[in-house]
Amino acid sequence: MNRRLFLGTSAAIIAVGGVLGGVQVVPYISSGEIQTSASSTATIDVGAGNVDIFDTSVSHEISLQVSQESLDEMLADYQEDGSKTWVKATITIDGVTIENVGIRLKGNSTLSGLGRTSEEGGPQAPEGVEEFTDLSEEEIAQFEEQLAAQQETTDASETGETAETEETRGPGGGMGGGGMGGMTSVDADDVSTWPLLISFDKYEDGRVYQGMTQLALRPGTTVVNEAMALALTAETGQVSQQSSFTTFSLNDEPSTTRLLLEHPDENYADALGNGVLFKADSNSSFTYQGEDQTEYDGQFKQINGDGNGDIQPIINLLKWLDTASDEEFAEHLSDYVDVESFARYVATQNLLVNSDDMAGPGSNYYLWYDYDTGLISVISWDLNLAMSGSTDAGPDDEISMGGGGGGGMRPGGTTDTETEGTATEGTATEDMPAMGEMPDMENMPDMGEMPDMADREGGGSMGGNQLKERFLASDAFTEIYEQVYWELYEEMYGSGTAIELLDEIAASIPETDAVTADEIATEVASMREWITARTEALAALQE
Repeated sequence: MNRRLFLGTSAAIIAVGGVLGGVQVVPYISSGEIQTSASSTATIDVGAGNVDIFDTSVSHEISLQVSQESLDEMLADYQEDGSKTWVKATITIDGVTIENVGIRLKGNSTLSGLGRTSEEGGPQAPEGVEEFTDLSEEEIAQFEEQLAAQQETTDASETGETAETEETRGPGGGMGGGGMGGMTSVDADDVSTWPLLISFDKYEDGRVYQGMTQLALRPGTTVVNEAMALALTAETGQVSQQSSFTTFSLNDEPSTTRLLLEHPDENYADALGNGVLFKADSNSSFTYQGEDQTEYDGQFKQINGDGNGDIQPIINLLKWLDTASDEEFAEHLSDYVDVESFARYVATQNLLVNSDDMAGPGSNYYLWYDYDTGLISVISWDLNLAMSGSTDAGPDDEISMGGGGGGGMRPGGTTDTETEGTATEGTATEDMPAMGEMPDMENMPDMGEMPDMADREGGGSMGGNQLKERFLASDAFTEIYEQVYWELYEEMYGSGTAIELLDEIAASIPETDAVTADEIATEVASMREWITARTEALAALQE
């Protein structure tokens, strides 16, 4: 197995492993510390000794070398059937060159700009729908309107023309914006815009970079809002993902500015403690499907552990939720869920105005089951739509995308349609489509990782999450929710932490061939205005 590392001139890495009690114990270096990992494969950290990739006090540079044949293959496979094909590449990270890494496209609707087409040459049906004939005429029209709206958004961004709309103002009349706000454009002809997942061990078993097997290169350029949301989540003591801005180039083309993100892997999960981590798929429904664990394949991906029966605690929770009365929910939720941690998660999503959390159409979250406590916690993921909506939303207001489907509110919160009781599966309100129906996507731009349309008749998520909805609707949890909400408000906004973090992040965003200093300053100023407006709006609610 050929592993080569170039640092300045050249250097060699020698991995030495020993065997103890039939288990190979392999030392590896991460962030300057020696750690021990029990594994059947030697672990080589090719980033050990290099500058911390997430150190925002220093500049970072990443370049990729990928053959044109491989790039053509990635694009053709995606356009044909949505496949995200792995190909080999050479990557240089802050001066360290690593050969034979794997890269593939990452995202769902983010990739719509790559132009999937049907065999007949028209627009490609949504993933999971074999042909447009599987959709009603109304659904086809809605899908085509979505594509047209996305093209209009792309055209406007290319010409610099913008129009003030409800999306740019933010729902409810409050200020929208806040950096790019998830408004990213992916161009099939500009590979530097493609969102990518980078794997260090795809073709070289046991290889990591500073303890990580994968890194995500996020879509968009100066996505200040996502970097801010990640930083604020971590600053309040919650589990988050590390990120940093970097100068990025591909095949020696002009450079651009991209956000690099830690991608949760087995090492990430193991560092959380004694438990198991699951990622919810964008099509997951968070509903009880029976006791057969195979029924949950494709709904929750296990990140660490051996996979033998570890999903059972999630099944137990879903089964209980399926039958628990409101009284039972209030009395026994703490038997299944870390209630304080969950209250902090829900409050954080509101404070960050994140319209695509566990209750959003993208089902963006991880579940952590702690073996020691026997409880489940929720971890945030994919915050590219956070800090970009209405600044007016209070703790009792629903945070939703496109006017509906945000997933629950406390009693007294406002919506356009007031209903009694809980909406049941298969019913629709004025704002939310019935389960299995496509939402009205008119005038909605490409906004981050949206779900595929698979399992439209009951499996796929179109927004909403019964755990979050019932938690917010229950009077039993009002006190703890409001308590942690205002504590987090003070930690994030009232104390001035958000502005301090913005200054640190702004100083780390590199000027590149594609992104000028003026453009960076404009995005930072927009984010600063959003934070100020959000702080003032929430302070007024406290009075």
